[in-house]
Amino acid sequence: MNNLMCILPILGSALALFTFLISYFVAVLRGDVYPWWPFISDTGTTVPESCIFGELLTLTAISALVAMVIRYKWIELFNTDDKKLRKFNIIGLVIGGLSCFFMTMVANFQETKIRDVHMPVSAATFGLALVYNILQTEITRRMSPQHSTICVWTLRLLISVAGAISFTLLYGFGLTSDGLARSWYGNDSEKRLHWKPTDPDWDLHIVASISEWCVGITVVLFYLTFCYEFSKIKLRLIPERVEASTDDDAPLLS
Repeated sequence: MNNLMCILPILGSALALFTFLISYFVAVLRGDVYPWWPFISDTGTTVPESCIFGELLTLTAISALVAMVIRYKWIELFNTDDKKLRKFNIIGLVIGGLSCFFMTMVANFQETKIRDVHMPVSAATFGLALVYNILQTEITRRMSPQHSTICVWTLRLLISVAGAISFTLLYGFGLTSDGLARSWYGNDSEKRLHWKPTDPDWDLHIVASISEWCVGITVVLFYLTFCYEFSKIKLRLIPERVEASTDDDAPLLS
């Protein structure tokens, strides 16, 4: 299967974007959210879009984890003497795996149903994904130009910086707007899902929601850059026949 591994990041990125967009369109068409820049989680918290969002986001997390493991093994293969690079590689896999695990929790613990779980794991998913991106950017720098390129490193650096800025804006404006607006929406989740320009603190809310979409897009774009290294990976399936043991002295299980 020569050079087919680059399809994995493409399919994973497409699946993530499809998850965001299909949930958004279903939620808007059903009138479950206000159409102007709702939070990503807002579009996946009401049935039936919550079912679609949960299923597809879980599949996205699994595909991302598979790509991270392949990326880890690829780095391990070419790194022979850089101890710091080996440490970054291991830490990156652990952090990336945790991000994928928290992503499944985001998918299955809806915002309006179990908010006390959804909000922190959502922050952990994005936060750990950004840390993973930064680590992979540094790994790319260390492996250039032998096993990567300065162009790939620069692209990943720009995406990581954009993601970090968006993440800061998301939680800076998001927590502020949410705290100020609780005076009018209280515990009414329906009211919050239909946050309109005429409602209090709309300007803070819109900056936060746009920033969340930007964070999500930067994570997807970074994942897509794995196509460069994955295009160099070739898989070969070698069938091997295993003969049954004929050792008379082999122990028997009763």
